[in-house]
Amino acid sequence: MPRLCSWVILALLASIQLGGSCSEPDAVPLEELQKDVGPPFDYALYCDENGTLVGNRSAVFLVYRVAHLERVYADSRAGNSRAQALFAQLENTLRTTGQELARKSLGIACGSMPACVVQWHKLDEFMPSRGEGGMRLRQVMASSFSQEARLQHVRNTTIAAVLDVLLVGTVLRRGAASATGAEGATADAKAAAAEAATPVEAGRLALAGLEARIAAEELPALEARLAEAESLETGARHPQSLKELARHRPASSQPPPGVEADHPRWTSYVAYWHRRYEELAGTRPLPPRVSEAKPPLTWDSYSGLLNTFQRSLEFQRAVTRWLQQAEGSRQWLPGMKQPLITDNTGLQLEGRASPVYVDQLAVDQATLGPGLRPSVHSFSNKQRNFGGLSEDEALRQLELDAREARAKYGGEVEVRRPGHPLFEQKVRVSRTHLVYDAKTLDPEIKAALLEAAPLQGVQLHLYVP
Repeated sequence: MPRLCSWVILALLASIQLGGSCSEPDAVPLEELQKDVGPPFDYALYCDENGTLVGNRSAVFLVYRVAHLERVYADSRAGNSRAQALFAQLENTLRTTGQELARKSLGIACGSMPACVVQWHKLDEFMPSRGEGGMRLRQVMASSFSQEARLQHVRNTTIAAVLDVLLVGTVLRRGAASATGAEGATADAKAAAAEAATPVEAGRLALAGLEARIAAEELPALEARLAEAESLETGARHPQSLKELARHRPASSQPPPGVEADHPRWTSYVAYWHRRYEELAGTRPLPPRVSEAKPPLTWDSYSGLLNTFQRSLEFQRAVTRWLQQAEGSRQWLPGMKQPLITDNTGLQLEGRASPVYVDQLAVDQATLGPGLRPSVHSFSNKQRNFGGLSEDEALRQLELDAREARAKYGGEVEVRRPGHPLFEQKVRVSRTHLVYDAKTLDPEIKAALLEAAPLQGVQLHLYVP
């Protein structure tokens, strides 16, 4: 089984004291950690008498062994100099790693296909402690990530999703915070507040003013959507034959002209290409929802796919923010008294092996309770280029999009988001909405689409971010 080279291993092996990269022999696979039976606590397992880490694997096991990590943190708070030196090394490493991961971020939070550099959802598998010591390490990484990410112009929504994973996990904060507060809160202010607080309080302060994210499902949703987009991509691919394909094997040290060797997108492409080769060779199982292995996209097609995915994600975020505003919900959900808007919400449909993820799910909380029928609306967001299409062609596209929206997000569904008021309940979607990006729509096409939409069983909205 191949090693899991997730960001957490990188985080725990990023410094000289903690080893090296995932390609080095000191990396500890998750499978080995899961089999670990921690011995009785002894500082000698991890450090010398001065608290300096010994061995390239000791810190990985220290962070994984919850009781040992919390013991070291408690001793350090009590004034034990050896514990203080040991824990400080962990803090320094995660502080540096948080900065490095922000530099590597693509601006989208996703998992493995096509590969993004950072797999945030793996955190709890490698750093399981939710005690004060574990939360302190999370807070240190969160503060450094947040500060550096802003310097790299990563969107607040992405930063918030990452901080949710680091600090909150699966806690659902109902009703998203306003975007106005998000823009005004600076990383420096959050970091300063965090230093003066307990680790758990620091985690809450770090999230203050940011758009609320539900990262526990956000990341799998984006991963699933990116996988679907990749499978449908019609751009150029490498040859199917393994012999021919091997001739196109990319190397991290040999990027295309004009691309830096350490550029995150090139790093991501190399990992994606090798995964696809292994899938074609039968040495790696196919990901969920993938029925057959396709050869990897060429570099240009892969980069174009991520550009398109990023634009669609930004459009979706804009629609979500509009719905979460009072004016937006009044216009698009006029009958709802207490709308709760969540995006990338998992819905399980009868006959499907895995959930689908709706762009936005709107629930009227005033309709929840014994004897009441929940009012539930689903939204499908589309960026279509209608330029150059005739009216008939535009109407045909509307028919296809409406049919897909009804099939995936309509009828009876089971809500699969933990913490949602309808979690694990089967409900019937009251209305299905379709949202088009209206930037390129001319007036005649707009009028034709709006007139035809009710006949297709959807409520159509034309939105310009």
